[in-house]
Amino acid sequence: MRRFLLSFLVILTLSISSAIAQSPIKGTVKDSDTGNPLPGVTVQVVGTNLATTTNAKGEFTLEGIPSGKYVIDYILTGFKTYEVELEITEGMVLPEVSLSRSLVDDGQNLTFGEVTVSSDDLESVGGDQSISGLLQSSQDAFNSAVSFSFSPARFQVRGYDSDYSLLYMNGVPVNDPESGFAAWSSWGGLNDVTRNRESRNGITPADFSFGGLGGATYINTRASQQRKGTRVSYAATNRTYTNRLMFTHSTGLMENGTAFTISGSRRWANEGYVEGTNYDAWAYFIGLEKKFNSNHSVAFTTFNAPTKRGMQGLSTEEAHILAGSNFYNPNWGFQNGEKRNARVRFQQEPTFILNHFWEINPNLKITNTLGYSFGTYQTTSLNWYDAQDPRPDYYRKLPNYWVDSDTIVMQELADAFANDPTVSQINWDYLYQTNYNSPDFRSKYIVENRITDSRQFTYSTIATWNPIPAMKVNGGIDMSIYKGRNYKVIDDLLGGAYWLDIDQFIERDFFNNPDLAQNDLDNPNRMVKEGDKFGYDYTANVNSGNLWAVANYIQNRFDYYFGVNASYTEFWRTGDMRNGRFPNDSKGDSKKQQFDNYGVKGGATWKITGRHYLDGNVAFLTRAPFFRNSYISPRTSNFVIPGLGSEKIASADLNYNIRTPYIKARATAYYTKFMDQTELKSFYDDTYRTFVNYTMRNIDKVHKGFEFGAEIKVSPTITVNAAAAIGSYQYSSRPLATVTQDNLGSVLAADQVVYIENFYIPNTPQTAASLGIRYASPKYWFFGATFNYFNDSYIDFAPGKRTAEALVGLEENDPRRAEITRQPKVESAYLVDANIGKSWRVKNYFINLNFQVANLLDKTDFKTGGFEQARYSISEQTSNNFPPKFFYAYGRTYYVILGLRF
Repeated sequence: MRRFLLSFLVILTLSISSAIAQSPIKGTVKDSDTGNPLPGVTVQVVGTNLATTTNAKGEFTLEGIPSGKYVIDYILTGFKTYEVELEITEGMVLPEVSLSRSLVDDGQNLTFGEVTVSSDDLESVGGDQSISGLLQSSQDAFNSAVSFSFSPARFQVRGYDSDYSLLYMNGVPVNDPESGFAAWSSWGGLNDVTRNRESRNGITPADFSFGGLGGATYINTRASQQRKGTRVSYAATNRTYTNRLMFTHSTGLMENGTAFTISGSRRWANEGYVEGTNYDAWAYFIGLEKKFNSNHSVAFTTFNAPTKRGMQGLSTEEAHILAGSNFYNPNWGFQNGEKRNARVRFQQEPTFILNHFWEINPNLKITNTLGYSFGTYQTTSLNWYDAQDPRPDYYRKLPNYWVDSDTIVMQELADAFANDPTVSQINWDYLYQTNYNSPDFRSKYIVENRITDSRQFTYSTIATWNPIPAMKVNGGIDMSIYKGRNYKVIDDLLGGAYWLDIDQFIERDFFNNPDLAQNDLDNPNRMVKEGDKFGYDYTANVNSGNLWAVANYIQNRFDYYFGVNASYTEFWRTGDMRNGRFPNDSKGDSKKQQFDNYGVKGGATWKITGRHYLDGNVAFLTRAPFFRNSYISPRTSNFVIPGLGSEKIASADLNYNIRTPYIKARATAYYTKFMDQTELKSFYDDTYRTFVNYTMRNIDKVHKGFEFGAEIKVSPTITVNAAAAIGSYQYSSRPLATVTQDNLGSVLAADQVVYIENFYIPNTPQTAASLGIRYASPKYWFFGATFNYFNDSYIDFAPGKRTAEALVGLEENDPRRAEITRQPKVESAYLVDANIGKSWRVKNYFINLNFQVANLLDKTDFKTGGFEQARYSISEQTSNNFPPKFFYAYGRTYYVILGLRF
């Protein structure tokens, strides 16, 4: 593949090296209110892949536009999008454009996204799928609906996980190397300085990246392209946090060629929407840029968003009914009269980015970027030894556990759960008292802190070349070196004196071999205290490199593009503890896992008229597995899952776009096939009476469907928005599973066929629709409402129940067969959202007041997904003691913001 890529680049270079460049198209954009230049405006030639951004002086240059009639969009968050149809000729200077401020200066869509997509949604199990939608351009009616209207339902665009969408901050890839997910929370609360974005949907080409299957987004935080002035805002809400203060100041590009931007925020809540969840977050941003001359600029950016928050826990329907709320949170309990959460998350990732922007000539531009980040991601949790399970919703503590034995006990438990917080919540006093009464004050209950400390160095080069009038070539290289130290420490001994660092399950089952129980064999029977590492300690090492190029050929009626990329990924585990179960395969460097991957894609656009476009895209990609999904039990050993390899992806889509002064619409049909995926699940198996690692390989999936979005201008003041997604995302193979005992690594079952063909991809609606109306008064106030509908959403399934072994002894007509094997589906639902706002101008001061309500009808029974508990008793052929757990969308929530800009 590397030879193929090199040959492609050489042939391309030789074929165009003697060509003469075309005179570029130029223009200027200003603020209609102040007359100041507007930096950071996206200037997009509709129906093509041509786009650029205005510089600090509000100027822009567009290369490679053949003469003809085009529709051009001018887009900047906080301003009304301006669209104009022009007859373009070579070297033309476009008429100066003045953008007027929108009614919502904070960016209504962005603000509303904060309301409808909470940190709980994005950080809980399976919840990060909304990220790609959140970062899409609001100018597309479908993407706007995905970002804001569909988010409460955990909608995934085309059913893809968010790790298939690539995210860049000033040229630095910010997807997590261990898991692939975009670390958007690293700049949470910095809305003002991250509003300038360039997004590409699906497999369409981008100027800054080969792109991912789910698209790519570039966040531009250059100080010279931040909006000049000062902004102060305060927001109140009743979601994850209840208050937010934000301050931003930007100088713009000054006469000495320097630009400076600073921004900071605080978000906090004593208790959020869910009981027992507190929130405390700070954020800062500093951007500095020096323009030396017309050819060279250097920019430095640093930011961080330290966040600490109490987490919401999931529970069963029985617990929800007993507690009288679908938002019952088992993670907290009273201690000294105050609510204490056992699961507290703290995260921060200070990031530093250095850019060099080099315009060699009008036809060749190069951006070089260095990035460095170091961070920590911590989550506390209860742990216990030789004691009863402290979780209040543990299945043995709930009435249904006694359903076949004692109805009096059932009623007593139900009454206590409903009325006594020492029963329905964590009983901290009991935990402390148990430790006080323990011999030698050895803690039987502790709070542990699971930590990942990461360090990452990145380098990238992006080049844009216009070698001939009708061709634009984008290409680049990016490299990354990542190390993630994973370990846990004692956070709180809960009144005890020490904790013994051994594995209690091994001690129970293999008491004649004390070495097996040692988590740290080099320090046996170690007594650990608060702040000490214990349990596990290893480093994830991930190195990667990517080389890519995309050539765009532009004509009057047809555009074409072709792109290739080649990548290399290697990762390995470095153990810092010698585990007693794996003394020879736990400490030191493991074998390196190495993968060569490639991608090819191409497409064409037929410009039927200046306002009607038809385009198609095809791609074939291979992708290396991520570290986090590759090791059977990275906490204890170096063993990788069976059949580890790169997945293969084939994808195609066809799009029809219409852009008139009254209608903007897109209709899309798509088809994607995933091949040779692997999955890993870990859980307690009642059959083997031990924790197991359940790995599946040879997983194939098919995602296909339709997307539609339209923005209809009914009158100068009334706009109607409509969006719909109808998809089918299903497994298309019968994977093979290997069941491995977690503690010893012994194989309990091999090549077990899992009958999940035609099962649905879980935790996303396969059908979603939205219809909204908005009134914008000429007197600078607005009102809007949206109706949203969701259906065909299924919860995640336990694969072990879909095997022949799980059905042994059941006759074909036994109703338990269907009960065990069917995939649970959640009910359809609808939501109504509304918003209203007003803007004022007092001399040079701009004031905005906006009020938004999500789930106006307070629908609190909307299940957005969930998962089956993997515990299943083959001997009893039932999982009644371990019913599914569900996610619920918040009920009625509000968001009000007051902003001042000058």
